[in-house]
Amino acid sequence: MILNSSFSPDSRRGISSVVGALIFTVLMIAGFSAMSLALDSQTDIVNTQRVVAEIELKKQQEQFGITVFTDANNILNVSVDNNGQNPVEISRVWITNKTLATQPAKPFSVNSDDAFIPTGFTSNVLSSQSLYMIPDTYDVKVISTLGTVKITEVTVGSGPSSGGLRVELITDPPDVIIGQNVTIAMVVTNTGSSTIEDVTPNSPTVTPLAAVVASSLSIPTSVDLTPGESVLFSWDYTISGGSGDDVTFSSYASGTNIDDFTTVTSNTVSDVSTLRLPTDGGESNPEDLIVLTQDLLAKPAIFTIIPGPFGDDDQKALWGVNIVNPTAQDLYVNKIVLSSVSTQGTGSDVIINAGSCGPVNIPGTPIGTWECPANNQLMWKNLVNPALVSGYSSVSFLVKISPGAISGGPSASLETIPVTANVFTTLGQFGKAGYATSLDNAGAPLANVYLTDNPGSTLDSDIFSSISGITSGSTVRLNATLADFDTGSSQFIDEDVSRLIINIPKGWTNPTVINAPGFTVLSPIQTYLDGSSQIVGLLQSDLTGAGGIAYTIEFEVTAPTVTTTQLYVMYILADGTTTNGFTALGPLSEVVLQVVPP
Repeated sequence: MILNSSFSPDSRRGISSVVGALIFTVLMIAGFSAMSLALDSQTDIVNTQRVVAEIELKKQQEQFGITVFTDANNILNVSVDNNGQNPVEISRVWITNKTLATQPAKPFSVNSDDAFIPTGFTSNVLSSQSLYMIPDTYDVKVISTLGTVKITEVTVGSGPSSGGLRVELITDPPDVIIGQNVTIAMVVTNTGSSTIEDVTPNSPTVTPLAAVVASSLSIPTSVDLTPGESVLFSWDYTISGGSGDDVTFSSYASGTNIDDFTTVTSNTVSDVSTLRLPTDGGESNPEDLIVLTQDLLAKPAIFTIIPGPFGDDDQKALWGVNIVNPTAQDLYVNKIVLSSVSTQGTGSDVIINAGSCGPVNIPGTPIGTWECPANNQLMWKNLVNPALVSGYSSVSFLVKISPGAISGGPSASLETIPVTANVFTTLGQFGKAGYATSLDNAGAPLANVYLTDNPGSTLDSDIFSSISGITSGSTVRLNATLADFDTGSSQFIDEDVSRLIINIPKGWTNPTVINAPGFTVLSPIQTYLDGSSQIVGLLQSDLTGAGGIAYTIEFEVTAPTVTTTQLYVMYILADGTTTNGFTALGPLSEVVLQVVPP
């Protein structure tokens, strides 16, 4: 049989169809493969972004505090208090010797058994390892696996701990103008492993004793300290003497160990404040300077209005900041932040409540928005149209807000709550510390001091904290006011020991009280060596009344004679107690007075 090797036309068409189908199939599979690879790559990118976003969210939600101390054998304890929403994992602890530059920073890994701290728990992350600390001062840095860093300082005493109390003393300012006040601040820390009750500071020993013109009692008077807890005691001293004299303050603290009822006494510490004349510094023409402090010439100055106590009430207390421009160049303010810091170790105190502070703008404050962006922060902001502060002038930013609450139950109180102020301007960002308020869950007045055009007024429209355009050498009438914005009658400012204090700056002369209903004004008016003066009015009756109440001292004073625009600061304060002596009284208003040449 002979086979025909050629294909018929129909056969050739069938083969072409099959080949075409195979090529299409191959191309389609290749296309699907490429698409699959692209989809897999996009899925990997999305998953990576999701993982990164989840880690960043967890880091933002991660909130913890640290308390660092040593026991009686100088073994380090690093306690982490997790007050966030998620468990915290600590990866490493770094320890840096702050006084010996030759000693490197040393990292210590945290054992897995100690690394995890559940929400709401406190744990010593070094409980499984003993780190003996040589007596010195250290920075201890704690780092979580998410990258959150917390740093604190710890001082380790020589030899065995002196019962568990460690103190540090600071004088502020270190250089004080003769006849003015210096604040003595003493930080006391329980470095032991037992609670120490009734921790009381010893009144500072002053050398030379003759330098003391007046002094106050400590605030607070005593506290109980748990292991690792600290407290800030403070005194105010008015000192005098010769220019260049050193005044030394020394003190210590003591308490009772609750385990064996033995008396615990801390180390004794000292610090020095040097007396200066207002003209010290060597300037050839002091009148060319702005009369604030020597270091204000290159930056804006910050002066505050702070309540004390901040109370615990549905009503609102006055807060504020005076921004001073001591240069000829205009500056603009776009943000101001007031921050409060609890002196308790819990980390859960809410002095300013972001959810319920309810800011109310005081008339005269530049256009902007007051808000509480986070707990314990009060902020004014206008980024689009910042507030102008012209050369050699002052602008006030005032607001009323409601107080928050502190941890520890309905009767808890904090006698001293540090407050700091930060301002963001076209000259840069600057801050100022050294201020304080107080808070009482059981209830306390909302005490403020301020200036008003209407004696005895508590109306927002009558409140101000700076005066511009005072003519050189003119006599002005000022109304310094002590107010309680609490609308109830159960909380009040006590008349037994309370007083309104007006510190008039040097250069202002002939202070004369015109009217002072509700006060007994001490006579004669006190005049100090630097030329400043002080008006003191003793409260005649309890300051209380529904809807808020205020008493005013009306006085006249003659402005300095100047040839250039000058800025002065007048301090309005109050001293005493509230609600039958339960809470200390301590409001502050740093009033800025601008005097212009005729």
